[in-house]
Amino acid sequence: MNDDDVASSLREELGRLARGGVGLRKKIALYSEREIAEAVFFKSERRLGRDGIFRMRAIGNVGPPAVKPVRGRSRVGSEGWTAFIISQAVEASPKVYLNHPGPDRIRRNGVSLIVIVTDFLGSGSRVRAMIDKFIKVPSVRAWRSNSWVHFTVVAAAGTAKGIRSVQSHRTAPTVSVTHVVPTLNGFPNPEAADKWRRLMSRYGPRRARGSGPEGFDDGGALVVFSYRTPNNTPLLLHQGGAGWTPLFQGPPSEDMRAAFGLGKLSARVKGAALASRIPLADDLTPEEGRMIVILRAVRGRWRAGQEVEFAERTGLTVPEILDAKDQAQAVGLLTKQGHLTDEGQKLARAGAPKIRKRPDIPTNPEMYYPQALRAPR
Repeated sequence: MNDDDVASSLREELGRLARGGVGLRKKIALYSEREIAEAVFFKSERRLGRDGIFRMRAIGNVGPPAVKPVRGRSRVGSEGWTAFIISQAVEASPKVYLNHPGPDRIRRNGVSLIVIVTDFLGSGSRVRAMIDKFIKVPSVRAWRSNSWVHFTVVAAAGTAKGIRSVQSHRTAPTVSVTHVVPTLNGFPNPEAADKWRRLMSRYGPRRARGSGPEGFDDGGALVVFSYRTPNNTPLLLHQGGAGWTPLFQGPPSEDMRAAFGLGKLSARVKGAALASRIPLADDLTPEEGRMIVILRAVRGRWRAGQEVEFAERTGLTVPEILDAKDQAQAVGLLTKQGHLTDEGQKLARAGAPKIRKRPDIPTNPEMYYPQALRAPR
């Protein structure tokens, strides 16, 4: 994926939040996902309440900076890019979004959503750690217990494992991801995954960036961004050692930029049909092909969360899968419970290539002619 793909995905997800609103308290606080060195997200101090009891209260108009290297390092990660996207979203919807606000601004503006923005959810561990540091703040715990604020995570891409990890956090955050990338563990072609593993067993370093051959937490994520390589990807792609020269170190070079991008919808639909082993007629439009692929993927009933599994397997995006599902329900191809209707089954079958009519082969060379006809009554 290139930086334009990431930016457009994040803008679309954030725009959906802005258009949807969040009830009566419409302000949304945006924070770029990054490593936080402090033990808690906001500073607190003891304040005397109206009931005469001292309590810890989070203070400050400004939250932690969007970009800040930790532990003496000078390197800035993907948070610099997401911070730029956040600033653009705030400029586009200043009545909805706040850019890294502190606790006092959250109270004054009636914030109801705390949104963590990231380009990639690999293992989900860093986002979980960030939410933990929010929850360690007494004021944030009070806001949650009163259902005043909720957590949401917005990502341009992620693995199914990372999405599940974040969703299982005790705060039960909502996770919105555009692209679900394949991994070695969930790759639809087991033979290709075995070839990857055989290659990694012979070449590349055994350990680097705190990761094993398949990447951090054995993620085996098969994705590279034009500006960075996540540490959840196989090491032999981007790390040298043991006589191995990687494909690239750091971000890919400019001469490789043409290899990055999502491609046209028609090509992605063909890839989705191939991955799902669904034959498609050549005269279908890309939109028709996408609808048929999604309808054919419904086995029995559409299950909650199926869009993540399907996006991982096919390369289609989560929003376009959900949009196609909503459209199918609106025109009567799917029931509200997610079952295919008769019309939906007809459309799914109609998308297959037409089978050529076989020539008639006579089995009896002697022609039969009736000697008499039954009189009509």
